[in-house]
Amino acid sequence: MAYDMEQVKEDFIQGLARFSAFAGFNRIIGQIYGLLYLSREPVSLGQIAEQLQISKGNTSLNVRSMEQWGMIRRISKRGDRRDYYEAETDLWKVVRGILSARDEKEIDLMLRVIGNILAASSDLDAALKSEETAFYKKRLEQMQRFGNTLTGIAKSFLALR
Repeated sequence: MAYDMEQVKEDFIQGLARFSAFAGFNRIIGQIYGLLYLSREPVSLGQIAEQLQISKGNTSLNVRSMEQWGMIRRISKRGDRRDYYEAETDLWKVVRGILSARDEKEIDLMLRVIGNILAASSDLDAALKSEETAFYKKRLEQMQRFGNTLTGIAKSFLALR
């Protein structure tokens, strides 16, 4: 069986959809990125929705997030009121954008929550002195160390290149 370019494109788009879901994103983000990555010309929102057979609203929502993360960029064409999009092809830049805009915020939030709990648990620890309090405190401190290490790794990665 001959492998035509449409099949290559479809397999690539679906492969990125699966990877996107694996990485904690929705499948449509992978599909949109795959479509734009293999497009020679910028593609309009309507064209993305039509080619992927998804609603314009769903397309718009995902495109907005991808634009914020630096995965794609909006392009204007002279004399055309529609917005067009193209993929960022520097994959290191894409990963750095996602880490800095999405994951770093979540790690920081987790560390703040754990820090607040640990601060409150020191008062609780003094009052209760229970095994369960000590167990919780030990586990939270372990998670805090992990989060701090993860933050350091992310910052090192973001500094690359």
